Amino acid sequence: MARRQAQAFGAALAVYLAAGWAVAVHGAGLGQIWGGASDPYAFVWSLAWWPYALSHHLNPFLSQMVWAPQGLDMGWVTSVPVLALLAWPVTAALGPVAAYDLLTLAAPVLAAWAAFGLCLHLTRRFGAALIGGALFGFSSYAMARQNEQLNLSFTALLPLLVWLVVLRLEGRMGRVVFALALALGLALQAGISLELFATLGVSGALAWGLCVWLLPARRPALLGLVGDGLVAAPVLLVLLAPLLWALFGLPHDMRLPKFWPYVFVLDPLNLVVPTRLDLLGGGWLAPVSGRFPGFLSEQAGYVGLPLLVLLWWALRRGRVYLRALLLSLVVLACGPALVVAGHVTGLPMPWALLHDLPLLGNALPARMMLYASLVMAVVAALWLAEAPTRGRYGLALLALLALWPTPRPVQAAPEARFFAPQQVRAALGHGPRLCVLPFGIESPAIYWQVQSRFGFSQIGGYLGFPPARLQNHDLLMRGSFGLDDPGFPASFLAYCRAQGAGDIVAGPGTAPELVRALEGLGLHGRVVDDAVVLPLTGGVP
Repeated sequence: MARRQAQAFGAALAVYLAAGWAVAVHGAGLGQIWGGASDPYAFVWSLAWWPYALSHHLNPFLSQMVWAPQGLDMGWVTSVPVLALLAWPVTAALGPVAAYDLLTLAAPVLAAWAAFGLCLHLTRRFGAALIGGALFGFSSYAMARQNEQLNLSFTALLPLLVWLVVLRLEGRMGRVVFALALALGLALQAGISLELFATLGVSGALAWGLCVWLLPARRPALLGLVGDGLVAAPVLLVLLAPLLWALFGLPHDMRLPKFWPYVFVLDPLNLVVPTRLDLLGGGWLAPVSGRFPGFLSEQAGYVGLPLLVLLWWALRRGRVYLRALLLSLVVLACGPALVVAGHVTGLPMPWALLHDLPLLGNALPARMMLYASLVMAVVAALWLAEAPTRGRYGLALLALLALWPTPRPVQAAPEARFFAPQQVRAALGHGPRLCVLPFGIESPAIYWQVQSRFGFSQIGGYLGFPPARLQNHDLLMRGSFGLDDPGFPASFLAYCRAQGAGDIVAGPGTAPELVRALEGLGLHGRVVDDAVVLPLTGGVP
């Protein structure tokens, strides 16, 4: 029996690994970054920062390498400390880019594999569990973030935690072991994504409350979970003590705009209308999906008609609990106010009650589709297992086909000769504080810092939304988001001086007109390798 189960898990892992390779890698090498835009630079930096800080006896929760001289509280940014520590041997042997690449590939594979284990436990049927795992690991939520947002795509702990609760409810696990495992799982989740840790609490409370209400026969066991939670709570607090100290004991000014939870919401049309991230129909229906709110990576609610039909058949009779839970999660994903086809209706939604709660104020409602996708996967697996006919499996395979994404982006690492190890020191001395151009969210400056092996500190550094202290500078914020403004050069120069920077370094990709504008303010640039160094010793004070 154990051998057959091991073979089932091995076969499922092979299938998911092949699918993950096709989506995330598709021929790219470890020297490339398996990701698009600038978000991967931030994760490459984080994977390098934690080993660097610990090996150099620095406080890893407060980095003064970025946004100097005040620095940045790592507890409030997506620095994935758990993944960085787990990947430390790979980072040491192959470098942070390779570590990021392998974690990026592992994210959907391990998520699907964990969901497979949960579904196999619930159904005892390999085929049903295999499809259930794929529906979760390769859901629209997962694929919208694949190769870009590592903290949000690494979701394998969610089905494992649900599996843990199921085992406890079945009486297969004692209270102490369950409490310890639960505390460890939650602590690991907090160290990967603080946002998912917070929304996991909301989803868990919702799932528990609906179960108590709708399944009275299970109330004694469910109420027993409260006692288990009381045992797990102090263990969790001990495990989270370093992170809690960083969150509330260190100075920080990380704050997202208060209106974001009203923008990054699920448009109900997205349930049936694919976006440009979906291979089938995404391009054809782009005029419709282009009106959905938020960035493309947050338009992750696509379910598709085949899966919707499957869910309707599976839930139309019975399974009242799963039906209520799925509907509740989708409603929460719609955010504080309903948006349909890109139009704000003004109709208040339940998320408005959560908007001002601790941690949840920074959470984006659209991401609740993560939890909805796990419910869909479980429902599909249960439905397939109860009558494993060709028609049912055919519909399930159509559902997977409809969800298949376009190949996820891959890019070359933005290496620069000037930022090679020891080059910065040879040109500017030991540990200089720099203003690096390009500046803002599209800048590779954070990657260049890793390339130099943290050979300099900088007064910027994209690790998420700019700190609150910068949000009061309108011109700098516009420049940070790549918006042209004639007043930016003078404002940027004044900011660099105010932060005590010694030089402005214009790396590859800096607009030549910006360099000329800075020189017009009295700076005298010199070309060093593939960069222009502008010492802050002249110009308008």
